[in-house]
Amino acid sequence: MKVCSQCYAIFDGRKWDGNRKVPKKKLAELETTLCTACKRMRDKVALGTVYLDGEVITSRADEILRMVRREEEIERARNYSSRILDIRRRGQKMTVRTVNSLLAIHIAKQFKKAFKGRIEIFKDTPGHMPRNKQSEGTVAVKWTQNP
Repeated sequence: MKVCSQCYAIFDGRKWDGNRKVPKKKLAELETTLCTACKRMRDKVALGTVYLDGEVITSRADEILRMVRREEEIERARNYSSRILDIRRRGQKMTVRTVNSLLAIHIAKQFKKAFKGRIEIFKDTPGHMPRNKQSEGTVAVKWTQNP
């Protein structure tokens, strides 16, 4: 077993799990490294990008940020590597970059559910190609309030 030196997630040989707790005495015995999500955060590697465009971005800015962060919490409970790299806002447009592609899709779907509009999903966008079939490719998702 390994432990992430930054977020203390545990690697059991198959996947990283941030919900498992290890007694402090045993932490010193484990090999330390960075988990996949922490490496991507450090290197600023975004595998998902959500482009949000709509009047609601300016009229309900605080609610929108809470909604995006809440979706991150929900997804992180399912998949520990679901994290937001950064959020940028300019007028009625917002860009959310994520360290995995599924979180980006889930955020856009939540916007469609809450505010209607239209989403478009572009898989394996330029800049990154999966190394093998099991690797995660990049995704860009565009949500528009007024299609």
